Amino acid sequence: MGFLATCKSLTYEKKGTAQGKSIYLKTSAGAGQDRISELYHPPGISSAPTKEDSIIDAQIGSGKRVSIVSHNYRIEVEVIDGQTKIYSTNADGSEIKSLIFLDNDGNIELNGNDKTFVTFAELDTALQNMISLIMAHVHTSASPGSPTTTPTASISVDISVAETTTIKTGG
Repeated sequence: MGFLATCKSLTYEKKGTAQGKSIYLKTSAGAGQDRISELYHPPGISSAPTKEDSIIDAQIGSGKRVSIVSHNYRIEVEVIDGQTKIYSTNADGSEIKSLIFLDNDGNIELNGNDKTFVTFAELDTALQNMISLIMAHVHTSASPGSPTTTPTASISVDISVAETTTIKTGG
């Protein structure tokens, strides 16, 4: 049977022969019904609820308790059909600190949408093409019969320090 409880605290502990640690929640369902349960997440997602988040706490098998989902009523994160928002909060759960928004048109926003990304390879190609055009440009002399010349100094640009290695994009 499951209970709606409130998160009071959490710890990270290794359980039995498990390879790594799990998140264990101390929850309270009121009237002295404090419990310890192991928090379960969907694969590839790990998050820690903040104190006072609502938790669904359930007993499975012979006494094992698990928390399977939490909800923070202090943050309003509205989405419509097909959208997903992933966010982190400050320690008390009262303010969104980071937000990834996946809309239902295939767009991804990281902490807002007031700036756009430029992809490294395409920017580098455009700048190198511009340098080639500058280097091929010739000037005519004001004196009749004087030869035209190309720039004598080599021009180059290196944007390698602008390349991010931790965020990738496609399409």
